[in-house]
Amino acid sequence: MAKQNGVINFSEQFPHLSQAPIVESVVDIRIASDVKWDEITLKKDLQNRLKDYPKIEELREFRYHVSVASGPDQQHKAEDLGCVGLKLQSEDGLHIVQFNQGAFVFSRLKPYQDWNQFTSEAFRLWEIYRAIFRPITVQRLGVRFINRIPAQSDFSTLEDYYKNSPRELAELDWPQGGFLMHNVFQVPETDYAVNVVKTRVPPNATDKEHGLVLDIDVYSQSSFTYTDEDLKSCLTKMRWVKNKVFYTCITDKILERLK
Repeated sequence: MAKQNGVINFSEQFPHLSQAPIVESVVDIRIASDVKWDEITLKKDLQNRLKDYPKIEELREFRYHVSVASGPDQQHKAEDLGCVGLKLQSEDGLHIVQFNQGAFVFSRLKPYQDWNQFTSEAFRLWEIYRAIFRPITVQRLGVRFINRIPAQSDFSTLEDYYKNSPRELAELDWPQGGFLMHNVFQVPETDYAVNVVKTRVPPNATDKEHGLVLDIDVYSQSSFTYTDEDLKSCLTKMRWVKNKVFYTCITDKILERLK
């Protein structure tokens, strides 16, 4: 279980954003369990329990083999290792949950409502997962928020968006056509680490503008015997860390726009 708060300071408040750029929020709980996997029974059970999640599909795992020969003699083979999870989606398409071997994953797609709604639904579904798989320990706990900030197509002024933005190679004086920046930080005096990814994405069917992605994944890989109160306490701390990183990354100019 995570250590005491350390740098986490709940008295520090963060601004409310009426136009929060969250496109997906995720709770990820990896577990150890000795319950035997049975996708047929699980599927029937979930269809009975979760009638508000009518869309269901199997998640399968494959192992790929490539022969050492080269040229036309080289052979590729895919081995189907079977069903390793079930993915269910709510009727409105906003909530997705995975009941996997060894992992529970819950996602809320945009529009994001608020933390209470997000975690309430996550824990409602987690209680079902827990009843079925009877976890012995939690081996990884994570909160991930993927943000997409609308941006100009030429990305010529990244400093307007990120406080610590990816830089061009000044000696070459070449325009920057794209970037992928990945940092990993350890939160002092805790067991938490943070993956922070910055990149760009083109317009798509739902987002007509170019976008800058700020992907923040706060997690702990310390195995612990859990209670629901432990999980809720850890997730609350992780939310604080996520907010601290987000507001540290974006500029005041973007903050005012998102308000």
